[in-house]
Amino acid sequence: MKEVNAMEGVARYQVRLLPHNVAWEEEFQQVKNWLERCWQQNVIDIQHVGSTAIKTICAKPILDIAVQLHSIHLMDIPALVQQGYEYRGLQGGNESHHLFVLRSEQGLSLQHIHCYDRNEKGFYQLVGFRDYLNQHLEEAKQYEMLKQKLAENYAENRAAYTKSKEEFIQSIYEKLAEINNFCK
Repeated sequence: MKEVNAMEGVARYQVRLLPHNVAWEEEFQQVKNWLERCWQQNVIDIQHVGSTAIKTICAKPILDIAVQLHSIHLMDIPALVQQGYEYRGLQGGNESHHLFVLRSEQGLSLQHIHCYDRNEKGFYQLVGFRDYLNQHLEEAKQYEMLKQKLAENYAENRAAYTKSKEEFIQSIYEKLAEINNFCK
């Protein structure tokens, strides 16, 4: 299989934004196909999430993938580790959210695979956030401007960059909750 390697990656703790690249979707499809073969019946859904999945904005060149599993306990960790992914364990102490990171030989973060148990709302939030910003271009532009400003302020501090985006992200999650309650 010919691999697409569109992700340029970002050094640990740093922030670097690039314009949207259509090759990011190709790389996602490649990884998705591999994950489906690897984890087979345990996979419910695999989605390209994060800013690289929002077509009108810049993003850190790190592929974010959300995987929804029937059972997080049946996740085949060694299969990903054998392919070079670093298992980062539980995220935020949440047993229903695990993370794998793929790094380049130089240590640059290239891919983040977020694995969620079937009922974990984090999966739906990531997918909803992506869909909302792809449909609401004005808010996507606001998010891009925020990201650019924060990237300038926190180029060497990815944790502060990420934390400073939380209020905007949470506001979109609240809109999604209102929309979903309205549609029920």
